[in-house]
Amino acid sequence: MADPPWVLRSLLFVPGHRREMIAKAAQAGADAIILDLEDGVAPAEKPAARRTVAAALDGPLPDHLVVFVRVNSTASGLLDEDLREASRPRMDGVCLPKCDTSADVQALSARLLATEDRLGVPRGRLRMLALVETALGVLHAPAIARESPRVWGAVFGAEDFTADAGLPRTREGRELAAARTAVSLAAHAAGIEAIDGIFADFRDEEGLVADTAEARRLGYTGKTVIHPAQIAPVHRVFAPEPDEVAKARRIVDAFEQGEAAGSGIVVVDGAMVDRPVAVRAQRVLARAERTAT
Repeated sequence: MADPPWVLRSLLFVPGHRREMIAKAAQAGADAIILDLEDGVAPAEKPAARRTVAAALDGPLPDHLVVFVRVNSTASGLLDEDLREASRPRMDGVCLPKCDTSADVQALSARLLATEDRLGVPRGRLRMLALVETALGVLHAPAIARESPRVWGAVFGAEDFTADAGLPRTREGRELAAARTAVSLAAHAAGIEAIDGIFADFRDEEGLVADTAEARRLGYTGKTVIHPAQIAPVHRVFAPEPDEVAKARRIVDAFEQGEAAGSGIVVVDGAMVDRPVAVRAQRVLARAERTAT
């Protein structure tokens, strides 16, 4: 199962029952949209939301846009209906909320296989975002992240996590540090993407930038957002700075020359460079290339 060549800095949540919002979100500049059938939709609106999501997936969407559908959890009793009514060939994957154990991944994986057969798309094409948003989910994050090759990314859900763990939710987010780090480490250990949760106050750009910068420091490669105004600031934070790219190029070039000369260690800008440092630099260059647009 080959990994899709996605670089998803921003993933915009859109309420599934709001047709006009879906149309605007598709053109807002996010790398991906997540059509929501779960928390963004009241229980009475869920049948209409499934129909609206299906119609949006059948309609004109930009070819480059990655599209996920956030279904209801495996414990909700609504998952099968979500997949049956809202799934269409255009969708790229499913976002699974309240992903607490690897059994949740297994349950969705089996359903996605059946969904692919029903839709007539290749088996394994539909990917999964595992939304880790409870204390139990954080503790099981390593198993969740490596359970299936369908799991493209682990998403840390701060709002539900703090409610579940009985923690205050602050603007600075210090209460999230341990769990946020744990989910990022689990994702990297499994070789999947680490996606940070939302910053709820979409009018507070300064807070968003600080929150996103902290996520990047913790190893996150993208962030879920709830408003189009949050997209550009998030993209700026995740884009490597020109000085960072230039230094990464010097490191990679010097290390490659050193290896060719039989040395595993070189000095760049007065600092020692070995293979782990060179690998980090290669990742910076790869991200700069893929996010140039």
